[in-house]
Order: sequence, then structure tokens, then C-alpha cells
Amino acid sequence: MVIQIDEDQAKEFTSFDALTQDTLQVMLLLGKLNETIGGEIDPLRVNSLFSDLVEKVGNHFLLEEEMMEAKNYPGRIWHRVVHRELLNEMRLALAQISAGKPAIDRSLLRRVRTVFSLDSEDDDVFRARAKLGLFKEVLPAVHPADLAAALPDFDIQQRSDIFGDLQTNQASGTLEEVDPKLQRELVASLTIERVAELIDFMTPAQAAGVLRNLTPAECWAIIQQLGPVRSRKVSALMEKRQKETLLHLATLRYMRIEADMNCAVLMNRYRELAVKARVWRYIYVITADGSLLGIVDVRDLLMAAPSARVDEIMITNIVSLGELDSVDHAAAQFERYDFEALPVVGAGGKLMGVLVARDIMTVGEW
Repeated sequence: MVIQIDEDQAKEFTSFDALTQDTLQVMLLLGKLNETIGGEIDPLRVNSLFSDLVEKVGNHFLLEEEMMEAKNYPGRIWHRVVHRELLNEMRLALAQISAGKPAIDRSLLRRVRTVFSLDSEDDDVFRARAKLGLFKEVLPAVHPADLAAALPDFDIQQRSDIFGDLQTNQASGTLEEVDPKLQRELVASLTIERVAELIDFMTPAQAAGVLRNLTPAECWAIIQQLGPVRSRKVSALMEKRQKETLLHLATLRYMRIEADMNCAVLMNRYRELAVKARVWRYIYVITADGSLLGIVDVRDLLMAAPSARVDEIMITNIVSLGELDSVDHAAAQFERYDFEALPVVGAGGKLMGVLVARDIMTVGEW
């Protein structure tokens, strides 16, 4: 009796065989690296072995992702996040080794081994159990948009646990990104105080967009937790009152500095400034009385000499919006200049807030 195997089955068998071969080669390279690191370190050998490891792991993950797509595997999105974060860490380590910097961190090799080691209790060919542990480890580095795409792949309890472990800025961005049904589910898993904290971290338009998807009772309870100015802005947007003015849409969570700072100091302070900001691309240079002097694009900051002063690299030909300008005018300005955010200025050039392009698009959809 001859068993007939169709072309798709043959291709799947070939793919699984390739995964097995890749796994064995990765484990072999890990063993050699551990031996090399454990003895007298030979930088050239470490570089060669680790370069081979990065290539093998990258090819393996690519093959896995192709197979996941073909099989419509339900966890493929969060698996891709794990693949990307692990490979990014490995490539950074390879660049450091090539530059003659300290040897590989053993914890990185441990994470790679965890993903590729055989687990008798994990019958998933893509090693979901091991990767889920790694996914939780890399959570702080995952972008909210990627988290929002990955969360539907988990069950309700897993989603609640993962979301509950996020820092405020990451959780806020993720809540704003997920679909309305998942927003309601995540909100239900948190205290009102925690939801208000996440809502307060959003721009007014983002906050209103999320609250519009909740029940009236939930909205009222959350808005009561916000400050008076913040609650008025969000309420006005939800009720579509004064939609023609921009201050209800503008955020006060932006980075601001004075002109006499040098670029080295600003680079050192960037993370501290960005933690509570909702606008990360631009840094606004202001006077002591709050007037806008210029704008520093982070890309210009990265290319500037450390000794350069901020006022030497800032943009002074500023495209801005007036506090009484309409949403339609703001939308036209964004379309014309293609900025990610525009400052809203009042009398005397005082910076009143910053309007994010995405918020204009959000309001336009209501």
C-alpha cells in the first residue's frame, strides 16, 4: 500500500524538519559559546560564533512566522514581538562585540536557550510556553501599538495579568490603541482610580475617544477622578461642545526647556523629560514667562555636537496654531506641513499647549 502525500503536506514536513535542524544547530552554537566564554576569551571566536548564532536564530524565526501565517496560528502576533525583541537584543550585542566592547551577557544566552530548549510539557511546535515567559520579560520594551495587536491572542485572564503589569505610560498607550470591546474588558479589570490614572496620561482627544466607548456610569466615575481643568476639556469633547476651538484638544504633556541648555545635558535629561510626555518628537524651547522661542527636533538633537547650545539647533521659523483657530484650520496645517504635532500659542506668543496630529484625525472621525 502506497500512502499519497500531497504537496502541502510535503512542504509542512520539510518545514518542521528544517525547524528541528535549526534548533539543533542553535543549541550546538550555544554550547560552543558557553565553552568559549567559560575559558580564556578569544574575541574573534566569540564574534564568529555569535554572528552565526544571530543568523541561525533569525532564519529560524522567519521560518516559524511563515509557518504560523500558513496555519493561521492564533498566537502569531505576540510570537513576532518576542522574535523581534530577542533578535534586536542579539544584534545590539553583536555590534558591541564587533566594536571590541565587553563579552556577551550570559542572561542573553539563557533567554535564547530557553526559547530553543525542548520542553516535555510544551507540545506546541512553536514553543509557546517558553516564549510566553520571555514575552513577559520584554514587556517594558514593547511599543503600545504592538501590545494592542498582541493582546487579543491571549485569554481573558492572561490579558488582565499582562495589562496589569504595565507601567502607566505603556498601559495608557495600549488602552488607547485597542478596539472598543477590549477597552471595555480591560477597564472592567481595573479599579476606577487606576483607569483615571491611565486616562489622565492621554491627550484630551484620546481620553474622550476611550471614554465614549464606556458606559455612562463608568465615564462619570472616571471623570470625577480627573482634575477640574482636565475634566472640563474631556467632557466638552465628549459632548462635542466647542469642537471648533483647539485648547480642548491640546495636551500639556510636552517637553519644555530653556534656551541656555547645551545638547549634552539635554540628551542626558531626555528620558526623564519624555517619561510623562505625550509628544516625543519635539522639545519646546520657552522663555521664563512661557513664550515659545523655538522647537528642537529630536533627530537634530541626535546629530548635534554635545557642546552646542539648544538655541543653536532649534527651529525658529515656527509653524503654530492660535488658541482660537478651528479644527478644520488645524487639519489643513497638518496636511500641508506633515508635522506630528503643532504648538498652540496665545497672546504674546505664549505656549498654551501642543496639538497632536493623530488627535485631529480622531476628532474628525466622530
